[in-house]
Amino acid sequence: MKYKKNLFLGVSVITILTLSLVFALLDALIPLKIWIHPALNFLFALCIGFGIMTLVLAFAKKSPWFFFLSATLLGLAFFYVLMQYIAWWIVLIILVVVLAIFAVVSIIIAGNQTENIALNKSSDYKNYEQRKAEEQKKVNAEDEKPLPELKSFKE
Repeated sequence: MKYKKNLFLGVSVITILTLSLVFALLDALIPLKIWIHPALNFLFALCIGFGIMTLVLAFAKKSPWFFFLSATLLGLAFFYVLMQYIAWWIVLIILVVVLAIFAVVSIIIAGNQTENIALNKSSDYKNYEQRKAEEQKKVNAEDEKPLPELKSFKE
């Protein structure tokens, strides 16, 4: 199962890279005049692709780290797009609002995980008696092993 997930992620990374490169080459060879420079278009497409991919991973794995990464990538892409049409200070305000929304969602998801741990709802949680019993089983298993026989070199 893990192999299929890694394969899917690998294929999606290659697809994003390929589409970004095609977009940049099209803009370089056939001037689409979408934005300023083909290299910036390449970076824009990469940021959008990887931003969406990390956003999906963030919801799938419930990871605050992936939310932060997707917010950064999508923020860079939107900053680049909006700078063409809106004043820079309005773009900055929009960017701060979007990052704040991502931060709140990230805190909510991380808070739910820590609440499960605090309320002992985690599947791998063991109370003191369970941990003590496991330690005692390990000690008993070590005690039950026969000691090696000592041989005397005098004989």
